[in-house]
Amino acid sequence: MTRPVFFDPTGRRGLWARRGVAALLAVIVLAALAFATTLIKVVPGRDLALPLPQTHAAHLTVSSRLRRDLAEWLPHWLGGHHARADAMPVSIGFYVPGDERSIASLRRHVGQLDWIVPAVMTVTGPSHTVTTLPDPKFDRMLSAMQRHGQRMPKVLPMVQNVGTNGWEGDNSARLLASPSASRQLIQTLARSVAAKHQAGLVMDFEALPPQAMTDYLHFLRQLRAALPAGAQLVATAPAGDESWPLHQLAQATDRLIFMAYDQHWQGGQAGPVAAQEWFVDQVEDALRRVGPSKLIVALGSYAYDWHDGETDALSLDEAWLAAHDSDAPVTFDNASGNAGFAYEDGQSRHQVWLLDAATSWNEMQALRRLHIGSIALWRLGSEDPGYWSDLAANRNGGRPSLDRVESTLNTDVEGSGEILRITATPTQGARAVRFDRDGMILQEQYRALPTPYQVKRTGAQQPHLVALTFDDGPDGTWTPQILSVLEKAHVPATFFVIGENALEHPQLLRRIVDDGDEIGNHTYLHPNLANASETETMLELNATQRLVQAYTGRSMRLFRAPYFGDAEPTTADELGPALAAQKAGYTVVGLHVDPNDWQRPQADAVVSQVLSQVASASPDRSENVILLHDGGGERSQTVAALPRIIAGLQARGYRFVPVSQLAGLSRDAAMPPVKASDLLAVRIDVGIFVLLAFVTAALGWVFYLAISLGIARAVLMAGLAWAQARTRRPVAPKFEPSVSIIIPAYNEERVIEASVRRVLASDYPALHVIVADDGSKDATSAIVARAFADDPRVTLLTLQNGGKASALNRALLHADGEIIIALDADTQFEPQTIRRLARWFADPAIGAVAGDARVGNRINLVTRWQALEYITAQNLERRALAGFDAMTVVPGAVGAWRRTALDVVGGYPEDTLAEDQDLTIAIQRAGWRVTYDAQAVAWTEAPETFKALAKQRYRWAFGTLQCLWKHAAILRERKPTGLALVGLPQAWLFQIAFAAISPLIDLALVVSVVSTVMRVQQHGWAQTSGDVGMMALYWVAFTTIDVLCGWVAYRLDGRKQPYPALLLVAQRFVYRQIMYWVVIRAIASAIGGWVVGWGKLERSGRVAVDGHHAAA
Repeated sequence: MTRPVFFDPTGRRGLWARRGVAALLAVIVLAALAFATTLIKVVPGRDLALPLPQTHAAHLTVSSRLRRDLAEWLPHWLGGHHARADAMPVSIGFYVPGDERSIASLRRHVGQLDWIVPAVMTVTGPSHTVTTLPDPKFDRMLSAMQRHGQRMPKVLPMVQNVGTNGWEGDNSARLLASPSASRQLIQTLARSVAAKHQAGLVMDFEALPPQAMTDYLHFLRQLRAALPAGAQLVATAPAGDESWPLHQLAQATDRLIFMAYDQHWQGGQAGPVAAQEWFVDQVEDALRRVGPSKLIVALGSYAYDWHDGETDALSLDEAWLAAHDSDAPVTFDNASGNAGFAYEDGQSRHQVWLLDAATSWNEMQALRRLHIGSIALWRLGSEDPGYWSDLAANRNGGRPSLDRVESTLNTDVEGSGEILRITATPTQGARAVRFDRDGMILQEQYRALPTPYQVKRTGAQQPHLVALTFDDGPDGTWTPQILSVLEKAHVPATFFVIGENALEHPQLLRRIVDDGDEIGNHTYLHPNLANASETETMLELNATQRLVQAYTGRSMRLFRAPYFGDAEPTTADELGPALAAQKAGYTVVGLHVDPNDWQRPQADAVVSQVLSQVASASPDRSENVILLHDGGGERSQTVAALPRIIAGLQARGYRFVPVSQLAGLSRDAAMPPVKASDLLAVRIDVGIFVLLAFVTAALGWVFYLAISLGIARAVLMAGLAWAQARTRRPVAPKFEPSVSIIIPAYNEERVIEASVRRVLASDYPALHVIVADDGSKDATSAIVARAFADDPRVTLLTLQNGGKASALNRALLHADGEIIIALDADTQFEPQTIRRLARWFADPAIGAVAGDARVGNRINLVTRWQALEYITAQNLERRALAGFDAMTVVPGAVGAWRRTALDVVGGYPEDTLAEDQDLTIAIQRAGWRVTYDAQAVAWTEAPETFKALAKQRYRWAFGTLQCLWKHAAILRERKPTGLALVGLPQAWLFQIAFAAISPLIDLALVVSVVSTVMRVQQHGWAQTSGDVGMMALYWVAFTTIDVLCGWVAYRLDGRKQPYPALLLVAQRFVYRQIMYWVVIRAIASAIGGWVVGWGKLERSGRVAVDGHHAAA
């Protein structure tokens, strides 16, 4: 037997192939490890020396002196009337609308409150305008509580006379002195309470002149009478002000809230906010004048910071943070029972006194002895969280747990500018307190102060310096144009680059550096880092860092996170990536000037937005960093706007600098040269990045070339087949040569009898049928012998197993016909098929005729896809190539051969698996022509499972590869012309090469789809709709061409079958991937020199000649 093409009996080629693959994999793994190591081991750079304000601790001035023990401040226990008076105490919280910390505290502690007093109403101005602040968050919270059946606290809105410039005592006095104005206000307030079904009102008119008190008391009595039944009127009164008639105020209202704090107030002298002795004295006096049944005592939980003749009100979180930043110890002052600290900030000295949970607990102990149970908190959101432990212990007995100190702040942002440094991260504080035998706290020590995220800003020291920054590049189209504008104007800029874009355009990185501009890190793939782990974040940063180092010789120290929209990060989504970058040595650059040029609002709008935003800078909000985009989409409007932006700002006196100069740093600090110790890693990365760039470019080139060639081939084949069908062929004469039919069979007992009978039923005379049983192990020979023993037209050959080609050649020795037709046992001819094949041999130049093979068992998706392929690919290709004498295969299922031609080429070849294709090419090389008859139809059985299909097509692919290799001399000799110029080149290109790289094409397509979906999710539809539209346009165009070519094939088929266009589109998934995989396996087998067996298809016997019930 002839040695099969590619077979290596020594096995050496396979061994070397395996070694080669192993070596290649080893090189890839080592390179990947080296690359990964260099990416992971990027040495963090030093923090840039930003000009941030520095604070340090100072000595706290304590004005009071210890005169007696804290426990002695406690009042004596009261009995009798006072003990029973406040039998239904209430807990109250003052709530500030629009304050995130206030609503957060309310949500956490609403279950401990009986009343909520929201400061939503103001009466201000000369016309005494009543304003009610909307607060949808507060309204939604109450609605949700009601829906879920939770206990609802009473809501008593607070009415204040505070305006934009402070308390309007004089305006309020005029209001109260006017009967008509007072009456109108009373009606307004009463209607509001009734309409909203509120529990009452809290009047908080402050800074009233003493002469207005009589009018105020009259107003309160009238208002109380005007309120709906059951609604309560409550007034507030300050402690330590004798001008407030507490007794009369209590008589005019249902309850009186006594504000027992501000012993030292805003604008006054620094000191304890509510010393314990002062607090007890004030409350005892109020109790005597008001009476216990109406008295509510408000406790403060906040801090005051006295400095430079001014006073700032702070929450406890803010006070603790100031102490943390300055390393100032928070001291518990035994003389006052208040805590405090001091620090210096440049030339300013700060003294901070606070009312924390230790003070609140001692105050509650005093109230408890006075049997005052109604307590209000000023205010929700500024309090020490330990206050709620105080309140619970005061209500239920026991002592509060104050050991843990937690910050309720999300983020504290300080300073001005758009260059950021995170100086603190969330940490839990700790303190220790010591109680005496009476339950008073005698000592308090803060062991650790709680901190939120703290962000300090800089860069606004010189308001007329501005920095242009460009995100999302470099882009091959837009970045060069932007650089040209900058070069012409001699203006520097800072480019925050994406690594994958830089990999495609490394020359632009060098141009940016050569121009004197700065480069910052904008990650490698532009992901939303809020959804990334710290490891993923570092890989994103390191990959881009190494890329820039490799191509510029400089490192980056500036960073801007994707989707980071302003210079005041407050959420974990914004702070997490910034903190990870900062740990790696980056300085985070934010922005305030954002014209949203990525939305393409027209160049005029971009220019207008930039100029107006820069001009709107204030001490509280800098406008020094301008965000524009040089990548990520179509940026012609940005290019058009840039010269006008530069000219407009320069005309207004602004000067352009790189980002680093806003912080007073040099360019070398922002982009330091690569260290000598890092050169090896950078050189490794240079090689890898160059290779990646080459592979990326090559894959892109191959992708577009393959797609273009695929479309061109589909259109060309359809066009040629259509043209051939429209060309009038010469009518074949009536010609009836003798025909021998050879049916090779191996274990075909299911189908052999039907196959022979179908051949004998043909309308062709003088047939000789030879059944060549190739050593079957079933009853194939017995069935033939029994069924056709008396039919002289049938000859049975029972042979030893030697393979299909061997069986055909041995049968050929017994054939006496001029024409030889070989068909598989599962194939069934239509009655006219033999006649239609034989008639073309009237032309002595014809050596072989191909018929039209069709799938006869279209029973499931697998066989229907094959039926579709036979019509739209194989048969269409034969129609197209027949006119060029370029047919490469006469199918074994339906093909006729001139006996003389077979003898000349030595019969059926036994060294390839695709003996029909091998024979087709050999006959043409011997000088005969091959033609095609679309009316000579045979119905064949196709594999019915994907596994069987893959097995069959693997054999076909390997056989095709053998034939193309065996007859490669055609390409050198250029003969026969049709095969040399068309047949074999298209077979090599599309059946082998195209199929081999198709997985890469599919992978590129999947990556493109996934990346587009990710861009839509991350960038939003407005920025990515163009990408989606372009991808959809390409897909629709390619699919349309595919479907139209399939339609041409069905039209030429002539059987008027319904065209399954959707089935053709679906064929691109799974089915064609199997076709690609078998080609790759065949190539591997050829290289390895391995034996590939025949792999006979297991027959089902479900072939139907009548195609009507088996349409695709």
